[in-house]
Amino acid sequence: MDPSQVAAAELTTVNTSWLCEAGDDGQPEHSGSPGVVVPREISADGDQVQVTGTLDLENGYEVTGFSPDALVTPAHAENRALPADPFTGTAGAEDYPLPPIVAIERVETELTGEAPATVAARLRLGTCDGAPLPDGPYLLSLTGGGIESPHRGENPAGWLASADVLLDVVDGQVQPVPGALTAPSGEIPVDMSGLSCGTALTASDDASLAISVQTPPTSLPAAPADEGPVMLSADVTVTAPAPGTRGLLEGIVITNPTTGTIVAGARHADVVGLGWIPEEGITSTVSTPTTQGTCSQRPLAAGAYQAHGFALSVGADGGTELSLSDPWTLEITAADDEG
Repeated sequence: MDPSQVAAAELTTVNTSWLCEAGDDGQPEHSGSPGVVVPREISADGDQVQVTGTLDLENGYEVTGFSPDALVTPAHAENRALPADPFTGTAGAEDYPLPPIVAIERVETELTGEAPATVAARLRLGTCDGAPLPDGPYLLSLTGGGIESPHRGENPAGWLASADVLLDVVDGQVQPVPGALTAPSGEIPVDMSGLSCGTALTASDDASLAISVQTPPTSLPAAPADEGPVMLSADVTVTAPAPGTRGLLEGIVITNPTTGTIVAGARHADVVGLGWIPEEGITSTVSTPTTQGTCSQRPLAAGAYQAHGFALSVGADGGTELSLSDPWTLEITAADDEG
């Protein structure tokens, strides 16, 4: 199957009554197995989306066609990989809510013989009442039939995507999630080397997020570690050029003002969570200890330091972007200097 031909093919109307009217008419009859489609790429244009992947099929089964069925569900606010309540039930059941988005058209491709190395599912998304697509984060679950079983009497064979595909709708337009095609755990890989201890703190040239810090502390005591941690805490606001899902980590990092290298607030994880950034941005209260867990494993010595709010995110190419706020001076005061 040639994805470019699928992208140019005519679309066929999909019967959505099983979702829009909670009836049996049009409900897929295939089993969703034994085929497995592994999503590899996604593209979107207006209200259309195309997912390209590979089809794994057991020996003896043959492909007679490729006509994707789709279920689109709003994503959970706290875990981008899960459907939001009340869309966790069985689609088409009487108690299943009216979905905000349905697939109203698709490309149906005739195939014969062995499973093709590459398959492409192209869909036009719409709503049950013809309204514009509502904005927000969504999960696209793909399945389909068109599989001929060698076993007589077996339930209608089919295929199921190995994971839900992530997509956003912004201003009524379908958009891929930057750097994230699927994310079963709700997290995606990231490179945090720019926030390692001793690294010269530098914003990425292509950083697209804006960072601001509200009324941060400018002075903290140099208390001994055994008296409990002293924390540099502040509200950090992250805004994006447009609403959408991003892999995101916010925080505060402290540097040596002479060398510009990180002395506290370093990060060492290799994944970040996915979350929706609304038009007004997202504000989080973040903290960095200054008396324990520093790069030297000792309390920061008395003196002047620079602090930055930061946001680590993932771009459309999967690369890591580090965005920084304007710096401010943080004074660590010795016990003798405290009022």
